[in-house]
Amino acid sequence: MTQLQKLMDALVAWSDGQFGTDDRTIGILYHLKKEVDELIDSTKKTKLLLGDDSTYVDELTDQIDKTDMEFADCFMLLLDAASHSYIDAEQLIGLSYKKMEINKNRKWGEPDENGVVEHVKTEDK
Repeated sequence: MTQLQKLMDALVAWSDGQFGTDDRTIGILYHLKKEVDELIDSTKKTKLLLGDDSTYVDELTDQIDKTDMEFADCFMLLLDAASHSYIDAEQLIGLSYKKMEINKNRKWGEPDENGVVEHVKTEDK
């Protein structure tokens, strides 16, 4: 069993024990959406502090730690949602490689005002 699968199993055991075994996949994904917004805000704050010469080391360290925890929140919720959708670690990794190959063959547009770059939509995709 891989380390990722062990983490997924531990997350599901805790999550189901804490919140019940009913299908909560959609709720988990909405929670992930909220956490992504928090991650964006935290990352912006970290970048601002990194660019400010008057930032104290302790303040920057604390902010980096907060951002790191937001990444962990998002990662755990994604893994929990995948598990509740019957996707195990091996499948998730395989699907990620498959999607990466699809993305390599796409044409990509220009960044929007938030820096988001999306693939150019075609009739068949």
